[in-house]
Amino acid sequence: MRSLLLLVLAALGLYWYAERYGLAVGYPPFLPVFYWKYTGEALYPIRVTGLYDSVKVVVSGSLQEGRLRVALLRDGRAVGERAFAGAFREELRFPVQAGEYALRFRLEGAKGQVRYDWVTTKFAP
Repeated sequence: MRSLLLLVLAALGLYWYAERYGLAVGYPPFLPVFYWKYTGEALYPIRVTGLYDSVKVVVSGSLQEGRLRVALLRDGRAVGERAFAGAFREELRFPVQAGEYALRFRLEGAKGQVRYDWVTTKFAP
């Protein structure tokens, strides 16, 4: 009985924290990420060599609230950007040249689940 009470108190505490501050659980690109009223951003550095001409980002998920913005940055400027809300499954391709890039995922009041995956690759025309 005491264990059940502690479990209920922990769940209520987690719910209170998620409602007040937001919560994100998961680790892209290997696991889906679950969001509860989460606002924040994540930057992932990408190094592109001369063999690649595109960065492919696969984004799929369902957001009951809020939105997701995916952007590819070079020297702090956006090379390309897309916004998502509701249910989505997209494959984004950003043309690139050799150099250093950053992939930015920005969430605003997101509540739902999202799966991310990205790769630099050479595509046939």
